[in-house]
Amino acid sequence: MTSNSPEHENPVAPDARTRDAGAGTPAEPHRTAPPTSTPVPRSETTPAKGGTTPAKGGTTPAKGGKQGKGSASGGDWNVFRTVVVLVGLVLAAFGAYYLILGTAGLPDTEAGPVNPTLESQFRFFSAMMVGVGAAFITIAIKFQWANMLWLVCLMVFIGGIGRVLSWAFSGTPNYVLIVLMVVELAFPPALLVWHKYIAKTSDLRKEFAQRG
Repeated sequence: MTSNSPEHENPVAPDARTRDAGAGTPAEPHRTAPPTSTPVPRSETTPAKGGTTPAKGGTTPAKGGKQGKGSASGGDWNVFRTVVVLVGLVLAAFGAYYLILGTAGLPDTEAGPVNPTLESQFRFFSAMMVGVGAAFITIAIKFQWANMLWLVCLMVFIGGIGRVLSWAFSGTPNYVLIVLMVVELAFPPALLVWHKYIAKTSDLRKEFAQRG
């Protein structure tokens, strides 16, 4: 006895019916993915830029050479400025010492009577000595006023000449003052010659660097 259920009336499998139903429709064409361009490495696409890099790098040693020359000149100036600062400190220290103690700070004057006029004049010039020392220090630190160094050195040199005149007209002073006189007469010219030498060599180095 057969059953009248729909499953027995068409024994064909559902997937077979699906294939038969699709047999009459044209097959959908196969879509191929558009060709993609293969990424090219960066190094292959920029040969020109890469080629210019060594040229730029090649100029670095030349710059370094110029800096080396400049640093040598800068070292000379740094030593010079340090010496100028030390000179200023010594002058300012001596001036402050005599400004506070007056003529009592001088050798061979401990037991002598105090002369108010001499004390006034001596302390005034002691204060001027502090100012000269401060001028040396300021010139060395700022150094835009290097031309003023000549004037300050001239002041110290003239002070040494004053000691010579005192020795000639008033007799031989204490040996400490003789030492100071020699320093005041010899050191300012030596400092100015040194300054001129460093300035000249710096100009020559710059000229050679520009030619190179």
